[in-house]
Amino acid sequence: MKQSTSNSGALGRPAGRNSEKVRRDLLGAARDLFLKRDFKAVSLREIASSAGVNGAMVNYYFGGKKGLYLAMVDELFDSLEAKMASLSDGPEFSIADFSRSYCILLAENPWWPNFVAREILFSEGETKEEVLQRFSKLIAPKLRHAISEEVESGNYREDLSPELTIMSLLGMTIFPFLAAPMIERVFGMTLDESMANKIATHNVNLFMNGVVNHQVNHPRGSAS
Repeated sequence: MKQSTSNSGALGRPAGRNSEKVRRDLLGAARDLFLKRDFKAVSLREIASSAGVNGAMVNYYFGGKKGLYLAMVDELFDSLEAKMASLSDGPEFSIADFSRSYCILLAENPWWPNFVAREILFSEGETKEEVLQRFSKLIAPKLRHAISEEVESGNYREDLSPELTIMSLLGMTIFPFLAAPMIERVFGMTLDESMANKIATHNVNLFMNGVVNHQVNHPRGSAS
């Protein structure tokens, strides 16, 4: 006798409104597990179990563990790109746009800085290269172009290195969220969206005062 499939939703495609929930649950489980351990140490079965679904769902939605991992990364980069687009009236974005967008993104995704620190700085292999490729395509060229345009227009010093400037900007932006437990304990700050906006405003003011060509003498004690 053929077994009824009316209660076998976990083995097939989730019905209607449950479909998106399963996908979101898998992404959430992946974030939690990949934040604790690297890609190779997390099994597909463990992700599915944490999400409360059958392992076949990972393959169905993402084509496997690697696809789920990259979907998690892509989702964050897509969110960043959308935030930057919403803050700019044109196709290009400014340093202020980027700083504000990325700070808010980090406040909304507190798992991301530590994930990047571990996966990018301390791991090797194909998944690391995939993440680096996505960053290099989405973020680095736009920042380099924005800075180069400001140098060419005379707004930034002509001796300014776009690459070194990007490093400085990312350091200012990411560190408070990477060191969130220390920041919150030492300074009593909660790194929510409101504080993210304050950090972005502060960083942009500090950044711009360091690179804008004022055509005046350097203050005493400043680097030449």
